[in-house]
Amino acid sequence: MDPSWKRVLEEVSKEIPPTYFDKFIYTLQLESLTDDRCILIAPSSNIKTHVEKKYQNHIEEAIFRASGNRVPVEIILESASNLNEVLQEKFKDKSYSFNPDYSFDNFIVGNTNRLAFSAAMECVKNPAEINPLYLFGKVGVGKTHLLHSIGSEILKKEPWKTVHYVDIKSFMSEFLFALQSRDSIESFKIKYQSYNCLLIDDIQLLNTGAEKTQEEFFSIFNFLFERKRQIVIASDRPSSELPLHERLKSRFVTGVQADIQPPDRDIRVGILEKNCQILNLGLSSEHIQFIADLIEDDTRALLGALNDLALHKRAFSHLFFTTTMIEEILKNRIFRKKNFQLSQDKVIEHISSLYNLDPNEVMGKSRKPEYVIPRHLCMYVLHKGFRLNKSQVGRMFSAEHTTVIHAVRNIENKIKDDKEFSIKVEEVLNRFRFQ
Repeated sequence: MDPSWKRVLEEVSKEIPPTYFDKFIYTLQLESLTDDRCILIAPSSNIKTHVEKKYQNHIEEAIFRASGNRVPVEIILESASNLNEVLQEKFKDKSYSFNPDYSFDNFIVGNTNRLAFSAAMECVKNPAEINPLYLFGKVGVGKTHLLHSIGSEILKKEPWKTVHYVDIKSFMSEFLFALQSRDSIESFKIKYQSYNCLLIDDIQLLNTGAEKTQEEFFSIFNFLFERKRQIVIASDRPSSELPLHERLKSRFVTGVQADIQPPDRDIRVGILEKNCQILNLGLSSEHIQFIADLIEDDTRALLGALNDLALHKRAFSHLFFTTTMIEEILKNRIFRKKNFQLSQDKVIEHISSLYNLDPNEVMGKSRKPEYVIPRHLCMYVLHKGFRLNKSQVGRMFSAEHTTVIHAVRNIENKIKDDKEFSIKVEEVLNRFRFQ
């Protein structure tokens, strides 16, 4: 990059938000920058028009600050042949590097994840026999681990295949960029239609508001599915609870849906044993079982605990750990977990007592008015105060995701209309809000 133009870009970046800078300014190519004028090449007519309207003055001022010269800026449209080169560079599929730590060998199998593991192995042995494979479960149960395992194992077995992992947020960002011109959207489609295996993470973040993105995803899904290309999707909830159009959700149920539950004790012990060896912690079996009983959340929490111990071992040159030392080092993790879980139960008990009701009645299914508001208030507080997503709250009440959405809206409307009720809600939130 021309050093003069690099300085200009640095100046412009101070004036324009990063999202717009990356989308519009950084896509411009410098044709020439002299004392008389600056010529820039835009990759599409949309970008050319937008920059001329919104940012041309910013660029001219940046040139002045960088060089001391006031130079007029001229933006020209790249020729069709050059545009295709830009698009190929933007969208060319760089070989995806799967995380070597996320392998089938490193995945600890137990009763809570055996179905998902077996299905993932089947995707490698007999691609598209299970199609799509839909993995779902809460954070930290191993969904991403299995996606990477599938991808790396397929490439190990058949290295000529094209395998791609993408989280849905990256897919959406890439699609929005592609919408800027007809040529780029075609490149986008061709790219995704070329894959032998597509691994998609966090599909729950694709929502009904993203109409065009859903349509394009549906089109790509059908193209790959009809040609028997392997598709694997991961989510934090069952496909029936996804905020997507029914025609897309109906596609997900044609294959296998594998629920991955939080790790049971045997899995937790297995994870700790394997990673203790990697970190050279030298923990006894009694200490490993002690940690497995203390931390029951997910694999990430377990690994985080081991990392805490490894850091203390290096920092203080510990030769060995005692149970008391382990408990002291991990006390913050243990306290926060217990406090969090205890408070969730206390929320339901407290709100039930405010309305002189039995907690079991509030947690039940009765549609009587005297139960509905307390139940909705519990859902609202758990969602807003504890930052639980609506699907997690729904599972606590054996309710659908949409039921929790309705409950939260109902309480929000009641807060607006009823000052006394608003004060009551704020008091409950202040009492139980989890920091």
